[in-house]
Formats: sequence, structure tokens, C-alpha cells
Amino acid sequence: MSGVLLRERGFRGGDGGSSRLRFRLLGPLQTNRGTKVLELGPPKQRALLAVLLLRPGLETGVDQLIEALWGEDYPAYAKNLIQKSVSGLRGLLSTNGSDGGGVFLEWSSGGYRMDIGDSEVDLYDYEQLAAAGIAAARKGEILQAVGLLEKARTMSTGPLVEGLEGPMLDRERLYRQERFLADMEVRAELELELGRHRNAVPYLYYAVDKYPLRERFLWLLMLALYRSDRGNEALTVYAVQRARVIQELGVEPGSALRALHARLLLQDPQLMVMSALRQDSGAAEDDFVPTPRLPLARRGPFG
Repeated sequence: MSGVLLRERGFRGGDGGSSRLRFRLLGPLQTNRGTKVLELGPPKQRALLAVLLLRPGLETGVDQLIEALWGEDYPAYAKNLIQKSVSGLRGLLSTNGSDGGGVFLEWSSGGYRMDIGDSEVDLYDYEQLAAAGIAAARKGEILQAVGLLEKARTMSTGPLVEGLEGPMLDRERLYRQERFLADMEVRAELELELGRHRNAVPYLYYAVDKYPLRERFLWLLMLALYRSDRGNEALTVYAVQRARVIQELGVEPGSALRALHARLLLQDPQLMVMSALRQDSGAAEDDFVPTPRLPLARRGPFG
């Protein structure tokens, strides 16, 4: 997910004299202690760390970890490898310093539980910013919502723990991708709500090119183009998309796109003033726009 829309901002470790840990889960897994990048060991040990970070404060049994890392086809030595990986992570992430900057990996009858203390995790920060942005949108605080969602967007520098394998990580990666796209759809809606149509066009062109079957991005792009006095261009992008889905899928575009296209042809004056926000984004919308519900819970499907 690198490129124009999601610029890699780097992963800054903070104060070089501190032993505080920072974890990056968005993009390749990375851990910093101050400005030092830690070597996290072999792939399964890295994947185990990612699984535990995705279950903050929760106990995870050995059988759950085996399913998360291998699925049903796991090796006979899986439990031993988990124990060895836990030992390796404890050595890497604990600290003997006085500032309490370590991470504690504990075992109980229910399984392993990771306590990150005052460590930072980029995914947790993203989720807090995005949830606050959606909440602000629902309350009609549009400028605040745009700022929060923009901060969240710049944090998402790649797929979740890119390059690491495991059934749970695959599921979580898909979930986080869908959550990110839903958040960014709201961000685009808010730009149109603020009347910043021209600002939204490059952003939406990128999103449509990268996610061509995500019809909501195309709907917003067509509306943004029309409101930017580029109505013919809006009709052209619809025609291109229609030809693509007919050729690739054998179907017509969705009902919302077809309805918007019809109104563009009629140059309906209401297109300039109607709300682009879906009902669950915080405002009323035009009747013909579908209204799937945004889930309030932001925890992943694994737990």
C-alpha cells in the first residue's frame, strides 16, 4: 500500500537514550528501542510477536497459537517452537533499565499474555485516531473528523505485518485492509461535504486506480468531478468502469453508480448540494445511495 496515497513516513524511534519500545505492525513488522532497530529473529518468532500484539492483554492458549501460526497442518515440533520463540522474545523485549521500558510476556493456566507497558504500537494509535474520526463525523464535527482521519491515513504505510505468514495474520490483514478502506471512504465523503471537491479528485483517482472494484470510491470520484466542472470527465470514468466490469465480470455496475450516472446525464442541480455522507458516517444522504453499516467494534475477528 505504498505510493501516492500512503506515503512511507519512516518509523522514528524517539529518544535515543530511552529504552521505550515502539512496534510497527502496519507494513513490515519492526520494533525499535529508542533509535535502535531490534533484530526480532526467525519468521515464526516474528509472527508469534505479531499475534500477541494483536491480542493486547488477552491470554492466548498454545493451541490457539498453533492455529494462528500454522492452521490445521502444523508440525510435530510446533509447541516446542512456540516455547523457544517465547523465550527468545522475552530476552529481546525485556529490559533491566530503570525507566520501565520493557514488555512482559507471562504464562498462566489460560495461556500466554503480553503486557506492553508504556510501549507504543502504531496499529493501536491508528485505531484510536480512526475511531475518533468516525465518532466526530457522526456528531457533525467534520473538520475535526477530517484531521483525525488524515492522521490515521498517514500511519498506514503498508499491509498488516507485511511478509509474515499464518492463518490468523491472513485474516487480520484482510480485516484491517477493509477497515482502512471504509475509513478512507468516510474521509473522501467529508472532503466533499466541506466543498473541497478539487482537493478530493487526485485522492479519489488514486483510490479508484488501486481498488477498481470498490464502487464507492468511483461514486465519490464522479461526484467530485461533476462539482469541479468536469462533468464530461465524470461520464468518461463511468464508461471506462462499466466496460471493465462487463468484460471482467459480465455484470453492470451497481445500482448506486447507475443512478448517479443517470443524474449526471440530466445535470440534476441537486448533485451540487446533496450530502455525500452515508447515514453511518454522520449525516443524512440521498435516498438512492446504499447504506451498509459501519461496525462500531474495531477489534479484529480473531478476538
